[in-house]
Amino acid sequence: MPHPGSGITWELGGRSVLATPNLKEGPVTVIDMKSWKIVRQIKTLGPGFFMRSHENARHAWMDVFNGTAHRDVMQVIDKQTLEVVAELGPSSDKVAAHTEFARDGKDALVSVWDNDGALVIYDADTLKEVKRILINKPSGKYNVHNKITRSAGTSH
Repeated sequence: MPHPGSGITWELGGRSVLATPNLKEGPVTVIDMKSWKIVRQIKTLGPGFFMRSHENARHAWMDVFNGTAHRDVMQVIDKQTLEVVAELGPSSDKVAAHTEFARDGKDALVSVWDNDGALVIYDADTLKEVKRILINKPSGKYNVHNKITRSAGTSH
């Protein structure tokens, strides 16, 4: 079952594609927006809920929010090769979810969704942790600019 409300779009080989997590199974489905044919199913560690990117970012970030395992892992997908290039574990045994991007796309902000949680900020290019802010169960970090300007890579 796709979750298009959390889907994102970008240009791939001269065409617009839509990628969406599936709520009950692991793959991310990438669809050509002109033909509506599936370009690829990207295997992930489990079903996710939030998929995010930014037009200035080369990666898409996918959680395993609906999985029975690996919920503490954030998977990073190269938007041109459509391959998982990194698996980040911001906090062992705590749900990692809902990536959002800074206005310029240089930083990715990940929620560690727990009472003893955190907002973990990553350099979106190098995938290295930049800063960690301890927060009680952060649910989201909505970048108003990215939403109202309909920034490519975020859901609207």
